[in-house]
Amino acid sequence: MIVYTARHVLSVASPQVTDGAVAVHEGRIAAVGRKTEVLKAVGDGAEVHDLGDAVLLPGLVNAHVHLDLSWMRDDPPPGGSYVAWFRDRMERVEQAPDPIRREATEKAVAEMAARGTVAVGDAAGVPWTAGILARSPLHAVVFVELTGFRTEDAERLLDRAASSLDSIENEPDVKAARGRVGVVLSPHSAHTVSASLLKALAGRATASGEILSIHLAETPDEAAMLMDGSGPFPGLLRARGGWDEGWHAPGHSPVEYLDRLGVLCRRTLAIHCIHLGQQDMSKLQARGVTVVTCPRSNLRLGVGKTPVPKLLSAGIPVALGTDSLASVSDLDLFFEMAGLRREHPTLSPAAVLRMATLNGARALRLESNLGTLEKGKLAALAAVSLSNPHDDPLEAVTSGPETVTVLPAPVVGG
Repeated sequence: MIVYTARHVLSVASPQVTDGAVAVHEGRIAAVGRKTEVLKAVGDGAEVHDLGDAVLLPGLVNAHVHLDLSWMRDDPPPGGSYVAWFRDRMERVEQAPDPIRREATEKAVAEMAARGTVAVGDAAGVPWTAGILARSPLHAVVFVELTGFRTEDAERLLDRAASSLDSIENEPDVKAARGRVGVVLSPHSAHTVSASLLKALAGRATASGEILSIHLAETPDEAAMLMDGSGPFPGLLRARGGWDEGWHAPGHSPVEYLDRLGVLCRRTLAIHCIHLGQQDMSKLQARGVTVVTCPRSNLRLGVGKTPVPKLLSAGIPVALGTDSLASVSDLDLFFEMAGLRREHPTLSPAAVLRMATLNGARALRLESNLGTLEKGKLAALAAVSLSNPHDDPLEAVTSGPETVTVLPAPVVGG
């Protein structure tokens, strides 16, 4: 039995505890509470580690990242619109050597783990990030992203992706990590995936009970395309040879369009959700969709702000992601929490921490093991050092702390 003691414990599941402790046995949490009570409960013989003036909290959950774009670190977006950035990234990805991309991904995963992230939702444009995550200590859901706007290609693309998924799941490392690392198919967005392929992927997810991730309402250009066929996306698809000449604009907002195709449900992660009307928010709430916001990436790309306070007021759960190193300088969720607070100063620190822990764990269906400090859950713990012992713990944790300690990864007993 190991007992970690600290000035404060933030379990997320219950009120903060001063002079608190977390007891760990065989990789799982055995007790959480005041130090005196936990030490009394575990009895003599426990190995006690005093973290001093620190805040003990659950490991963080990054609900949206593109790990295979990590080789673009410190590469500023080109000037101009989001579409210019999107085009530039697509063209450069096609030319990047795999070894460089893999090495950068491995480095990014290690950096996330070292800064307190314990789980990720990886929107993958390649099949090999699952193996890298399987060899890491992180929990993960890998969303293998599909694109393809031509209706005639839908069946072929889905068959090819399903075959690739089988191969990924049977890789030795991924197979050994089953239960910790999952792999599913997901569409990239409504403006890059045909209605036929969207419906097929939604049907597949419904039949299997798997979660599904999709970029939604990230830019007004997506709405323009779906409402009346205007905006830059049709031209981009034509230039890349991916346009469907028989396509007609459905005349709906992106949210309404996806809902009519059966994409939106309680298993759906809607990424970004910046440009929403009131009816869109009502629809997201009714369908039980979780929104994932990436505030620092949104700011850098100039696409706007996710209306997080309005979403929360409407009863829509919001989780936190970093997006990729193609649009942010790091994948540090502590700094992402600080970015969210700068963007929406009225949000409480407790709500922000919840987005980076429990809400993310629920979105990825990992809440039985992660997201809070509760008896029986995995002892995936992080500690933030306080510069002043009188600092408010929630303020310290959500303001971009410089010093984060990751406690030993749990080794679960049989």
